[in-house]
Amino acid sequence: MFHHSKSRLIGISDGVFAVVLTIMVLDIKSPVSTARGPMIDLIKHLLIYFISFGIVSEYWVYHQELLSGIKRTTPLLTITNIYYLVFISLTPFATGWLNDAFMERMPSMAYSVVIILVNFTQAVMFHEVVDIGEEDGMKMTAHDREEYLASEVMLGISVIYLVFAYFTPKYFLIVIWIGLALRTIVTHVARAIERIQTRKTNK
Repeated sequence: MFHHSKSRLIGISDGVFAVVLTIMVLDIKSPVSTARGPMIDLIKHLLIYFISFGIVSEYWVYHQELLSGIKRTTPLLTITNIYYLVFISLTPFATGWLNDAFMERMPSMAYSVVIILVNFTQAVMFHEVVDIGEEDGMKMTAHDREEYLASEVMLGISVIYLVFAYFTPKYFLIVIWIGLALRTIVTHVARAIERIQTRKTNK
């Protein structure tokens, strides 16, 4: 009679993502004048916002792929997903702190720790979803294996972010931007190669 609802899990997840993506823009303050100083602050805030928006959007893309194939959820996956949303919800706080103390060690480290926690719970969820799929007789495709590996790579990269945040916080955002760009490029290249190989196999 009682079971864990996959649709409700997706519903609350999408709601949290929508709120997080929306409220981050509230940290961007209108410049009090058009002088050079306030305009530089505005550009800085916009840059941090775009990076945070890109990171959270990337997590949403992974999340919707993660839950799209399985037909059911489990108590363990539901609990892990809740903790995942907790850490996602900390992104606006970390973004706001980074806005207020740009290029300083503590806010950069806090931002990195939030990313590590999100990536860790995401990697755990990938493992749990694979277990559910295998129990239901599903087999991993090449795309599935690519996404599963990517979740582990993202966790490793986030640890690198923390190292840069501690030793060179002034380059922290540049490193994160490079990480996002590389992840996007690698994904597109890998999928292009996969399509080419599939066409050759079909011929």
